[in-house]
Amino acid sequence: MKVTVHDIAVKAGVSDGSVSNALNNRKGISDEKREQILKVAREMGYFKKSIKDNKALRFVVLNKTKHVIGDTPFFSELIRGIETESSALGFDLLVSHITVDEDKNVDIDDVLKQDLVDGILLLGTEMNYEDLMAFEALSIPIVVVDTVFRTQKFDFVAINNIDGTYEIVSHLIKHGHKNIGLINSAYQINNFRERKHGYEQAMSDHQLACYPQNEALVEPSLDGAYADMKEYLKSFLQEGEPLPTAYFAVNDNIALGAMKAFKEFGLDVSIVGFDDLPLCGYCDPPLTTVQVDKINLGSKAVQRLVSKITEKDHSKLQILVGTKLVERESVKRIA
Repeated sequence: MKVTVHDIAVKAGVSDGSVSNALNNRKGISDEKREQILKVAREMGYFKKSIKDNKALRFVVLNKTKHVIGDTPFFSELIRGIETESSALGFDLLVSHITVDEDKNVDIDDVLKQDLVDGILLLGTEMNYEDLMAFEALSIPIVVVDTVFRTQKFDFVAINNIDGTYEIVSHLIKHGHKNIGLINSAYQINNFRERKHGYEQAMSDHQLACYPQNEALVEPSLDGAYADMKEYLKSFLQEGEPLPTAYFAVNDNIALGAMKAFKEFGLDVSIVGFDDLPLCGYCDPPLTTVQVDKINLGSKAVQRLVSKITEKDHSKLQILVGTKLVERESVKRIA
């Protein structure tokens, strides 16, 4: 039986993302932790397997901003879904990381020089369209995960960001909120742009206005969102305009950081997020959010890629994985 990243993570008592960092010699963990993980991996026989005679997929993680992708529950569960489905379908999984500075183009030569594989899963979370074009000339089957662009050059498996956001903003409206703000990321990715579109569509369809001053731009992390939201609130309240009664935040980290800022200012504001991270059920108040089945997202991407490999399917599909509204206590009904 194949030893997986998740198997090593359980044995070592760390996250899947930490194991991935250690196996690929990435930053983000201490040398001591890295050696501990590698020791466990060696003891479990992870490095004994060879892909020369086996079928294999490569999961390419492109990291640009260093603010969105990291050792997070979202990323760990996505890897688990990819790895579990790859193993179930008889494919080894190799993971490669490409870190790209904002002012440089994507260089995939190092990835191509590595072991040959049957197909590539490309994490598109932080990619723009130009980044994606670096992979256009490859003759190998490719499926892009966690983003979608309006192009027929690639297969995409992504979250239904627009509909998920539309549903949760409509939930705020059903609770009587008409002046609804947006807490957006200062570091833009395609998922955040789609979520803003869903917010604007829900407001428009309910004949409600989106005011520019009601959009806060914050760093997409707990500490960054908290600090930036405090500055936004200081500036907003000085203007004397009425603060929105509710806000939609483009992810849960942002929502939780903003929630802390609201409390410090003594503001009773409803807030909702997106992703349903584990912490959402334990904050005060528990956060209403959009649940994303990260494991299913990874699994569907692998299924599509293997279908392209085994059936020689050259068609291009855009597959959107649905979301679910999780109601908790961060939304109050108003008259």
